[in-house]
Amino acid sequence: MTSKLENNIIIKKKMYYDEYEKIYGYGFYPKLMSDGIGICTCKNTTISFKLIVYKINQERAWIQIDNSVIYGFDQNNGIKLLYSLNKEANVEATSILNCGGRIIYPVIPYLSTYRAISQNMKY
Repeated sequence: MTSKLENNIIIKKKMYYDEYEKIYGYGFYPKLMSDGIGICTCKNTTISFKLIVYKINQERAWIQIDNSVIYGFDQNNGIKLLYSLNKEANVEATSILNCGGRIIYPVIPYLSTYRAISQNMKY
């Protein structure tokens, strides 16, 4: 679903996530489709993304504007979401940011949550 408000493009996507992993595991890693494989506590939710011009490189990007903060994407779910958003809006954005402003696709190793944790956990 796409809505244009004063040159703003907002797209809402129905996404799926593993509720157990979100609450007790490694966090919120949604995907566009439910795997339907094996035992899964997959739930669905709607997440909105807004097209912006990213200040650092002046390129178009999608930013999450509601729901729980997305930590990242497993496997190729980031590129699938980026492709889907771009196709629906007929634009060529290059990245996805979570609602905290962190780039979650493409993965940038030096900005990753795991690197931040490992750097801060040295004893």
